[in-house]
Amino acid sequence: MNSYLGLIKEYGKIHKKKTRITIICIAIAVCLVTAIFGLAEAMIQAQTIGQIKANGYWHVAFKNIDAETASLIQNRPETEVAGWLSTTQEGTLGKEAIAIMGGDEAISGNMGLTVNSGRFPQSAKEALLDEQLVNERGISLNDTVEVLLSDGSTHDFVITGTYSNTLSQKKDDTHGLFLSYGGIREISNGTSGYTYYVQFKSGADMRNAIDTIKENFNLSDKQVSENPALLGLTGQSRDSYMVSIYITAVILFILVLAAGTLMIASSINMSVRERVQFFGLMRCLGASTSQVKKYVLLESIRLCLFGIPIGLIVGMVITMASSAFLRYVNSTYFSNMPIFDLSLISLVSGTLVGFLTVTLAALSPANKAAKVSPQCAVSGNAEKSTMFTAKSALNIKLIKPETSLGISHALSDKKNILLMTGSFAISIILFLSFSVMVDFMGQGIRALKPYTPDISIVSSANSNSLVKEVLKKAQNISGVKRTFGRMFEGNLSITSAHGDAKINLISYDENQFKWAKQELVSGNINTVINKNNTVLVVHSDNSNLQVGDTFTIKTAHGKNTVYVAGVLSNSSFVSEANIQTVICSEQTFQGLTGEQGYSVIDMQLARNASEDTVTQLRRLTSSEQIFSDRREANSGAKAAYYSFALFIYGFLVIIASITVFNIINSMNNSVSNRKNRYGVMKAIGMTGKQLHHMVIVEAATYAICGCLAGLIISLPIHRLIFQMMITSKWGLNWQVPFGMLAIIIGITILSTVLSVIRPVKTLNKMSVTDIVNTQ
Repeated sequence: MNSYLGLIKEYGKIHKKKTRITIICIAIAVCLVTAIFGLAEAMIQAQTIGQIKANGYWHVAFKNIDAETASLIQNRPETEVAGWLSTTQEGTLGKEAIAIMGGDEAISGNMGLTVNSGRFPQSAKEALLDEQLVNERGISLNDTVEVLLSDGSTHDFVITGTYSNTLSQKKDDTHGLFLSYGGIREISNGTSGYTYYVQFKSGADMRNAIDTIKENFNLSDKQVSENPALLGLTGQSRDSYMVSIYITAVILFILVLAAGTLMIASSINMSVRERVQFFGLMRCLGASTSQVKKYVLLESIRLCLFGIPIGLIVGMVITMASSAFLRYVNSTYFSNMPIFDLSLISLVSGTLVGFLTVTLAALSPANKAAKVSPQCAVSGNAEKSTMFTAKSALNIKLIKPETSLGISHALSDKKNILLMTGSFAISIILFLSFSVMVDFMGQGIRALKPYTPDISIVSSANSNSLVKEVLKKAQNISGVKRTFGRMFEGNLSITSAHGDAKINLISYDENQFKWAKQELVSGNINTVINKNNTVLVVHSDNSNLQVGDTFTIKTAHGKNTVYVAGVLSNSSFVSEANIQTVICSEQTFQGLTGEQGYSVIDMQLARNASEDTVTQLRRLTSSEQIFSDRREANSGAKAAYYSFALFIYGFLVIIASITVFNIINSMNNSVSNRKNRYGVMKAIGMTGKQLHHMVIVEAATYAICGCLAGLIISLPIHRLIFQMMITSKWGLNWQVPFGMLAIIIGITILSTVLSVIRPVKTLNKMSVTDIVNTQ
């Protein structure tokens, strides 16, 4: 050994068990960060896949630009794929209404157009036809079909291929004919509008590219449409709501960094406390304070070389397992989800955060070790160091001696109590902060809402022309789990104290009102069910109506005064801008409008429902009505839910697991550090029961202080994140998360009780002599 630093390696060899705990703490901190970035990247990939399948792969679209401008945009270095699309024509093929679409082949593929058989049309007289219509009419490839356009002209097209029906076509029960860009230009005679869609390259500065294009070509905001979902997933959205999500991500990252630092600092601090006499001997042999600091820092960094790789491996395994789970639960949507793809950002982040947290965590213990005086080595009693001496004990006349000693031990070292309290508190803060995502997921993803239908029959022009017998017939079909109808009257004028406004009036039945209770922000739903002319309003940015307000509504049936009994955060209907959504009972709806039928009949299918069930439901639909099949769209939304749920619940489980380990490890270190003192206590007559009581009181002191600190800090943070992510979007008021609090505090209490069992058993098995002589 050529240097005093060689002692680091020798100490590690002799005290493998003690260094192993610190290595595990480092590995857990690195694993947490690696898993966060890995799972976040996996979630972003999953959400991106879902968004692309649902809305197409494009970042920005330009309207009313000329061919020269389009060519210049396409030749920009940031552009990956670009092309024209148009959906402006309507027509009929035989008796079947079809939408006439057209565009460039490259961007068409990005928008979800999948050619199943044949090829993409090249000339103006060639076309693709949707697969369902081809099968229904028995059309073959290279057949010529005659199409009557909405302008009265007739055109013949050669069918060169078929494409899969899009989600919107299945939802609206429509068919489509897809032409080349030249073909759609020819039949439109220059009168139709076209949109130029652009997909940027991965890693490009999309925000700057969009701004530059707008400035260079003098484009107005009305000419430029962004895809906020995809831009948001790349972190390049300026949408105020997306900005609040970015801020939330930064807050959570800081909390994770703090959690890792506190956990490692607690372990290193305990290690230094155990070796006060050792550092005193180093000072006796001539080591300077800077050399002692260097020793502690290098020792900690050496442990990084073992802990960081373990953390990276475990974190990547968690990420890979999560990706595999997503492919298993929905192979259709996540078939392209990479399983064994290494996330570079998670590996780099885990490594950097590992070294950063260890360095930060080791600074205070290094300074503490450097302050150890040579007298500590001579005295042979580390506890005589002024750093670790309790100033006073509690009054044993009021409480038992073992209780007093337990509290005294916990409070004897200010830095130690801060670290222990911080370790307990940060777990609560992390758990509650991440738990907001559960509410966000529940509000943001509607696919698993109880009112989400699989099949809908929609009346023409949203008229209330669906008779109730249709609902009864649908309910009796095998494979149908539930049916419910809604009446609808749109664009009605109202007058209130807030001024004039427009509303959409919608009726709910008993089941729908039960589901609405989950969305209730304020008020009482039972009033709406039991009393006529009372309504619920759905929260929106342009809604001023509150509980207790009244307004006058005007319909073809007359004028009526209506009372607002409640406010909902959400509904199954999406209204246009500046039109508020108002919910009432069927009886109130009939009284206000005079209408008796339904506008929409929704059906939810049982798990064992077959295509024959869908066929029978389709037969209930007349030619004037729309048969909407939402199953595939729901499947995509469920896939998004699974990816998000895996991310959120995965972290909550990880945080809970870390909480358990951190508490048990902290108490093990605390008891181990005081073995000599416990040996003295046993020597003067303390029983094993009293010893157990004293240690659990010490642990309970840490837990109480940690829980109080955690609650004081976490609730404001939880409220802030909730308001940024939930209240600003859906209007839900923040409430104390009693459920989540009960879970994390319960885990903390249970872990505290379990943490003292093993250390006390170990002490009781050791003889007094062995305990006193432990070093």
